[in-house]
Amino acid sequence: MPTAASAQNDLASALGGGAGLAAPKPTRLPARDLYYLLVNVEEHPEVLPMALDLVAARLQDVAGQAVAVPPQTGQEAAASLDSALAPLQQAARQRSWPWREQAPTAELKRRRLLHGLTQFAPTAWVDGCWLQGGMRVAIAHTAFGASLAGLYQHQLHAFVADTGSHFIADYKAACARLGGPVEDVAARSFVERADLADSSLPLPLFLLAIGQFPRSFSLEILGVNLAWQFLELGSVAPTLIDDAWESLGMPASIPGSAHLAHQEKGRDRAHAAALQAVVGLSDDELARAWQRLMLGMAACERLALQWFDSLRHAAAFSQRTAGEEMIEMLRRKAPHAHGFHGKRALGAHKLDDLLEPKSFDGAALLEGLAASPWVKAGRSDKSALVNRLVSFGGPMLGVFSPDEIDIMKRWIDSLPDGDARAPMPGATDGLRPAVPQPLQVEGRCWDRAEFRAVKAGLSTRELYHRLVNVEYHPDVLPVAERFAQDRLERSMAMLWRGDRPIPSDRYDPRALEDWVYRKHREQVDSYRPPDVLPEAPKAAFIEGTVQLAPLILIDGGWLQGMVSPALIHTPVARMLLHVLVEEIGEGQAAEHHANIYRKLLAAMGVEAPPVESREFAQWPRLLDSSFEVPALWLSISCFPRHFMPEILGLNLAVELAGVGGPYMEARDTLRRFRLPTTFVEVHNAADNVSKGHSAWAMNAIKRYMDEVAERDGPRNVDRVWHRVWSGVRATLPQISQARLSALRLRRRLLGGEPAAVPLIFSA
Repeated sequence: MPTAASAQNDLASALGGGAGLAAPKPTRLPARDLYYLLVNVEEHPEVLPMALDLVAARLQDVAGQAVAVPPQTGQEAAASLDSALAPLQQAARQRSWPWREQAPTAELKRRRLLHGLTQFAPTAWVDGCWLQGGMRVAIAHTAFGASLAGLYQHQLHAFVADTGSHFIADYKAACARLGGPVEDVAARSFVERADLADSSLPLPLFLLAIGQFPRSFSLEILGVNLAWQFLELGSVAPTLIDDAWESLGMPASIPGSAHLAHQEKGRDRAHAAALQAVVGLSDDELARAWQRLMLGMAACERLALQWFDSLRHAAAFSQRTAGEEMIEMLRRKAPHAHGFHGKRALGAHKLDDLLEPKSFDGAALLEGLAASPWVKAGRSDKSALVNRLVSFGGPMLGVFSPDEIDIMKRWIDSLPDGDARAPMPGATDGLRPAVPQPLQVEGRCWDRAEFRAVKAGLSTRELYHRLVNVEYHPDVLPVAERFAQDRLERSMAMLWRGDRPIPSDRYDPRALEDWVYRKHREQVDSYRPPDVLPEAPKAAFIEGTVQLAPLILIDGGWLQGMVSPALIHTPVARMLLHVLVEEIGEGQAAEHHANIYRKLLAAMGVEAPPVESREFAQWPRLLDSSFEVPALWLSISCFPRHFMPEILGLNLAVELAGVGGPYMEARDTLRRFRLPTTFVEVHNAADNVSKGHSAWAMNAIKRYMDEVAERDGPRNVDRVWHRVWSGVRATLPQISQARLSALRLRRRLLGGEPAAVPLIFSA
């Protein structure tokens, strides 16, 4: 467990500027922009200093808040923690869901439910993001990292074999039926939705921000998770989903008993993880750790309760009249409607003047419409506004969606019968709400153009070290992308030649299957029993095993980017997550493949430095060449969406390598030297092509290629297939720089060879 002072000081120093990168500058960003950038931080790491500033500010906000009495000793920690959690549990028991509060009409109840679905979406879409750092190679092998990874897996139902069935899919389905948000979380259109209130962003912004720094805010993250679990925030989405299905006369998607059992297990895991982090510390360490734990819990609690308050306020406000909904709809339409009406008047005003976005006056617009010949008060069926004007041949055909026409009808029907030009109490009274100013967030950001142009001549060892510790070296990302790009371009240049040539020029799932099964059979048939296998000297065998350390100590590292909020709820990322969680021990540090390997090294009399330490990168026992492939793994993992085809191919190559003969021969050699065989036996079993990692890897490629065909059409499929196979070949020895330059020249002059994928951080 890193100490607060060292980890947070290192982070502050790292995000204050790097080699060749000026210090970040004070910046103000709309909260919507910051949400978009953090969800897409793969392409916008320049925003990380602002994320750090946001976390620091939120923790500072609750620094003076009274908390439960800290334990004096580790033995008192459980009782003190229970005391601190009691108010959260009481708040959860006493809470009522704002969208369920008494509503005079079924329509108002529907509007409240839709409002709740919409306002929780920014948080639901990034569920578990505060825990995602447990999957990073720098900490996944530690007790803390394994604890965090286990919490994350539980949060996401990551053990469910049906990768397309999870609560986000159910949430989006419910939204689609009721007219709520269904956009992708990484899309600008999602965060720019007009019906999304800025008050719904502070909580997910904090969760996204703190999730970027798992080593620096380790205990604070455990505190955040305690608040999430014991405030039962995990119940918000399932409750909204169930209420949506009930409103539609459909059964609940998940049985209530199953959800309650999952929720209870989540609380137990959160409680155990927090205790594990503080028990055994010295008295001074315990006091500091407790303070950090409580700060994280208090910050999450405050933001969550603020969100509930804003939702409850909106639910109460929605009881006033249908006029408010009408005004907000017209406000959204005004920027597009302004300028189309010429000199047409509405009462004493020109209609375009009322629709001017900068001076929009919704109440005056409603008063004019109510008094116009287009509206028959109380009779939407007789009102031209929602009939003739929006029908075929009318001037507003296609301008309003069916939902928006329903809003207009409800407003017209709410008007009192009689003279439409007479004052109508309650129709527009008090409906002049001030236009809310966009929520702004202050902090520091690097200059985007300057960050993109970062260049550094790093050795492969140094690149490896910084990528293992990327939390403290985000400025290495442009260098990492160019490293990955160069290696993948070399692989692509030899796609049809050498080892592992592409099995078919055009994508064919049968060709992929045939290649996998043939490769597997070749490896199985290559097995030579101990009486045939040439005896290798023990020293040479140990040396070869040691040279694998940079690779195996980051086992699964090429997939660590799959936990990005922009990816994790997609079927392909879920399939790859299934592989990743098993590589890193399914939340059990002892079962992490890197730790099993360390036990093998120890049996050989070798003790490697910690993989995240500079001593490891500089360990003279290792050859420079031993860092090349793992540096590629780490580089490519930083850009999971950008290099998804290549990651899928690399994943297949890694999982298939060794299955059969190579692993069985290694097992025999280990037995001959009386060394533990667990490492190779685990891999030979887990990576099988029937139901194991190799099968998951192949099926993930097929699923992804199907999605490409569906999304882009058949023309793009073969190009993506070539990229997948460049990933399959990326771990092989590659052509020289001189030969690559010659191929680039040939491509420029003659064409024909596939071009490289454009850089994110192009200078």
